[in-house]
Amino acid sequence: MAIRRWALFGVILLAAGWGCGQMRCLAGWYAHGDKINQQAQEKRERAATTLQASENTAAAAIAEQQIVYRTIYRDVIKYVSKPDRNKCDFDPDAVRMRQRAIDAANNIAGFDVTTMQNK
Repeated sequence: MAIRRWALFGVILLAAGWGCGQMRCLAGWYAHGDKINQQAQEKRERAATTLQASENTAAAAIAEQQIVYRTIYRDVIKYVSKPDRNKCDFDPDAVRMRQRAIDAANNIAGFDVTTMQNK
């Protein structure tokens, strides 16, 4: 009879230990999953912030380019639609603006790089 009690006590003790271990194991997995989800959320927020900054910069650059193109376009139409086409008196500001646009276009990196590979 004493052996049965000790065996039953041992089985109960083993079952309790196994249950405790399972609970701790699951708690660890849940904590790890929460940590991974938090890191993913932070990464998405950083990516969104970076993307937003990049989009704002691109939008500003596009808006700036459109203004320059419109200004040049209007000046050209104004001078071309004049009846006295042989006389072109461009104001110094327009000439300076065109020269800056030409200089900026000539300084594009890699634009004039040769297409042939060096042997």
